[in-house]
Amino acid sequence: MSRAPTSLRRPWRAVTGVLVAGLTLAGCGTAISGTHVLGSPSRSISVPLRVVACTAANSCVAVGTSGSDVGPSSVGEFRRPNGTWVPLNVPAALSSVLGSAACWANACLVGGTQPAGDLLWTYDASTKSISPAPTPRGGLGISALSCYSDQSCAAVDSTGIVGDSRLSFTSDGGATWTSPLPMKWSANDSITSLSCSDALDCLAAATGLDGRALVEVTHDGGGSWAARTLSADWNSLSSLTCVGLRCVGLASSANGSSVERTQSFGRGWSAIPLNARTNALACTSFTLCVLVGQTNAQAPWLATLHHRAVTVASLRYVPSPLTSVACGTKVCAAIAVSTVLALRP
Repeated sequence: MSRAPTSLRRPWRAVTGVLVAGLTLAGCGTAISGTHVLGSPSRSISVPLRVVACTAANSCVAVGTSGSDVGPSSVGEFRRPNGTWVPLNVPAALSSVLGSAACWANACLVGGTQPAGDLLWTYDASTKSISPAPTPRGGLGISALSCYSDQSCAAVDSTGIVGDSRLSFTSDGGATWTSPLPMKWSANDSITSLSCSDALDCLAAATGLDGRALVEVTHDGGGSWAARTLSADWNSLSSLTCVGLRCVGLASSANGSSVERTQSFGRGWSAIPLNARTNALACTSFTLCVLVGQTNAQAPWLATLHHRAVTVASLRYVPSPLTSVACGTKVCAAIAVSTVLALRP
């Protein structure tokens, strides 16, 4: 996940493709109705959208792969400043699956897995182009990405179904990577999220074989890790965004979803329960986030979180649950399998 801006002073409202309505704050996670948001059909009905990303300069891109060994295998589109989404040429990606993205001011890395191992693309917001990028050597699939400054990012990839995950860093936008360091604590576990405040300090989350969430922290760039104490109810922690010691994440448990905040890099968490099955969140600050997912009736669901107040948007032309969301400093974009939409402050 890309680094979140440190401040935001204006309340949320809608942009092109959205009918503007007033927002009213509620207390302690209570959900109320707010804006009306209009979705737009994606450019391909045969290839599902899987990842959305927004640069800090608010250039948003949505990409997907079919996972099939026959074409068409990939799709992409980017959002113009006027709010329209237009096709984007993307590399062919037979038998490949995308699953993560992270951005800086004018570019993004998009990661996943392909038959040869790690899959990594670079989105250049200035040229509106996507191209293959080098990957850490010997990886079999990228599971998480985090960028903490221009061209400086971290990647977690795996060495196999029963192997360790590994942490690597780049300081040149993915052109070169450091030698991967094994995350031995994650053996046989599934990494669900990564966020780094800098090249030394990272928080990583995983789901263990027992179905319980794990969170560990490194303060030396992956040389050593220490476990954080979590609620025993958590099954996973995803969508991590950290700036300094402040982090926001999305926890899932048998009791539902909750936004979790920490001001101590994971030493303690404060929960905001949610009344929907939430698939992802993206934040523009510690106290302002967008959440997407589905209701208990399987209807698509989108809400904004301001401090502890959840405001639910009324969605139109969004036929299926929203699966991913990303934010720049002024624009947030969300996707469903075949739908794109956007909000801005």
